[in-house]
Amino acid sequence: MQVPGSWWRWLLFAIVVVAVVRIAATYRVFSQTIDEPTHVVAGFEWLTTGTYALDPEHPPLARILFAAGAVLEGAEWREELPRVARGTELLYRDGRYRHNLFLARIGNLPYFLLGLFAVMAWGRRLFGDAAGLTAGALYSALPPILAHAGLATTDMAAAATVVFALWALDGWLAERTWKRAALLGAAIGLGLISKYSFVIYFPAGALALLVANANVGRASARRPRGGRAEARPTFRQLLVIGFLPVLFVWAGYKFDTGTLNETRLKVLPPESLRYQAARFASFEGYDWVRPDLVIRYYDYAHAAANRGAVGVDFVDWAKAAGYPSPQAGRSGRDTTANGGPLPRPSLLDRVQEPFLRAWQSVVVHVPLPAPYWIAGAEYVAQHSEAGHPAFLLGEHRPEGWWYYFPVLLFYKTPLAFLLLALGGMVLLRRRALAWVPLVMLLPALTSKINIGVRHVLPLYPVLAIVAGYAAVVLWKKSRVATVVLAGWFFVAGALAHPDYLPYFHELARHPEEIATDSNLDWGQDLLRLEREVRERRIGHLYLSYFGSADWRRHAIPAEELPRDRRVRGWVAISEMQLKFGNPEDFAWLGQYRPVARVGKSIRLYRIP
Repeated sequence: MQVPGSWWRWLLFAIVVVAVVRIAATYRVFSQTIDEPTHVVAGFEWLTTGTYALDPEHPPLARILFAAGAVLEGAEWREELPRVARGTELLYRDGRYRHNLFLARIGNLPYFLLGLFAVMAWGRRLFGDAAGLTAGALYSALPPILAHAGLATTDMAAAATVVFALWALDGWLAERTWKRAALLGAAIGLGLISKYSFVIYFPAGALALLVANANVGRASARRPRGGRAEARPTFRQLLVIGFLPVLFVWAGYKFDTGTLNETRLKVLPPESLRYQAARFASFEGYDWVRPDLVIRYYDYAHAAANRGAVGVDFVDWAKAAGYPSPQAGRSGRDTTANGGPLPRPSLLDRVQEPFLRAWQSVVVHVPLPAPYWIAGAEYVAQHSEAGHPAFLLGEHRPEGWWYYFPVLLFYKTPLAFLLLALGGMVLLRRRALAWVPLVMLLPALTSKINIGVRHVLPLYPVLAIVAGYAAVVLWKKSRVATVVLAGWFFVAGALAHPDYLPYFHELARHPEEIATDSNLDWGQDLLRLEREVRERRIGHLYLSYFGSADWRRHAIPAEELPRDRRVRGWVAISEMQLKFGNPEDFAWLGQYRPVARVGKSIRLYRIP
């Protein structure tokens, strides 16, 4: 379905303006969320120093945008403070907290607009003008998208760059020109320098597109062709597609070079296995030490301790395992003597050994471009392997659930949008696009970090295209049904304003019993609490606040809520404190009903 050019431009303009106004309207409502100070201070470090080591868990590009306003205003940081405190100081600087939040958060708008462009352009290319506009309208009104587009965090960057790169890949597969190859390479580079989860979601979505393209290619190869031969990918185009991402990443880290082993020692926590391995590898004669070998040593030492042989030295284990160990026997004896025989390496270990040994030689001896990017990716992998305390459906687990994200996608997505997206996937079941979000979801099922629907935000842009197609098809069959679903979707989103972050749909009657953390309580309601205290003329408040904002800098006459006794008077407590604190600390509050909810994340009590 085609839309006249003038109408297309005006509708596009309206979609952009309405979405930007909705996002910007949240800037001054919410206090800083947990992660925002870290993102801002990391970007500030990149812009004002020669280093990027405060927090390697995210690439720098989005953070640079978040900190640009502070740098342009001539802000300075207090280097003696810890990382989060430094970021918080930047946000509170000059007594202009709301203004500083605005400057940081507006840095995320380019990513929102990039995602909107990709959604509309891809939908338009595949299904026509009407589908592209509808997809854009749906995307721009999704509460999870609006929520994370309005914060100085990197989740919007992931959603935008993944769909932008998939759109570029789809275009290159359809027409393999130099221009499209360069665009694809640049899009991949933009994603790699914006968010590490791009490494997970883009390959997954690309796999679905490539498999579908291969099937189409085999089918067309069986048909006789006439005229000029179809353009094929050339080796030189693939080189461009591979080279540009490396250039983007290297540029993002100021063309820094260095060995990965040295970089690990600078950015990884000392307790991590990779840090311990890097520390050993920095000593003469131990450059072969790798994290997997440290794990094997710990396994053996633990088993030996169970047999009564306590204190097995790593250098003694190394010699026994067949590795060069100049300091073996440094204690004057062989500490493995009573530990039992070393287990024979598995077949997989023996197969991997030559490759791991070669990579270790590179890690220790070869200067690499952008080693901080690689070390940051390892940092993220380590966090993922360790897991993160999580809450879902009234239950706590240290490493999450495989079904966490499907449950969150259900409850955190408007029901009308879910119906349209599911309908579109059925209608498009023979096309690659319908399978892209499902394939992208698969790696998320294995994640041990279950702290928010934001970690699967890249699925939403593709689902918006699918839902936009379904809406156009439904319009042709039943305009009444289309109007009902569209009205339901847009009204539900409008009623949620400005609480897009803690949004749960109508079937979630008690969201706090479904999920918390960044789904509900990310520390965002402190400014609202300040207003509530003022309007109720509360002269004294007991407060247990979860967040990185400093409540002492606000007009809140409060003291910390004691954990060892009951109190009387006004009490305010964050949902995260109730869900993740010691259950016995505030169990007595269960006898009372809150007189109000401050935003969606803070309970306010009046205890007689």
